[in-house]
Amino acid sequence: MKPPDYPLQAALDQREAAKQEARRRLAESLREAGRVERVLRQKEAQRDTLLADAEERRGRLYEPDEGGTLSMPHVKRRTEALRYVEGQVDDATREVEEQKEALAQAEAETEKRRGALVEADTELRAVEKHHDGWMQDWKREAARKEQRQAEEVVTARYAAERSGAEEGEGS
Repeated sequence: MKPPDYPLQAALDQREAAKQEARRRLAESLREAGRVERVLRQKEAQRDTLLADAEERRGRLYEPDEGGTLSMPHVKRRTEALRYVEGQVDDATREVEEQKEALAQAEAETEKRRGALVEADTELRAVEKHHDGWMQDWKREAARKEQRQAEEVVTARYAAERSGAEEGEGS
């Protein structure tokens, strides 16, 4: 015997769709957080390269040139170049900090979406639990009906056999 349509099938379908959407959004958020983290690593590498360059320039600031002399214009050019690289380091450091903030936001969004997935899963499980209970009730009721019908058939046969036997005795 085929069970009747589940009365809350629309709610079950809706909860399943909500869970799938929450799963899709979480995956999207995880991809975005990964992208933001890759960009952060690139910016950190660029900053570290600039820091190393600045440190090297700082160490060579007062080195004599190829001729063995150290002129003030030469030191001044090196100092200006060092300041330029230090400005780039400051910019790169600021970009790294901004990217860290973007990563923190992406991770927070990921956690929010993970929570939404857990909530959607919980809601789906509640409806599925109701469906399972409903199905068990239907199966029990169907088994009872079958049992009653079988008992009625046995009773009817018994009654028919008995009436046939009584007719045979009365003739």
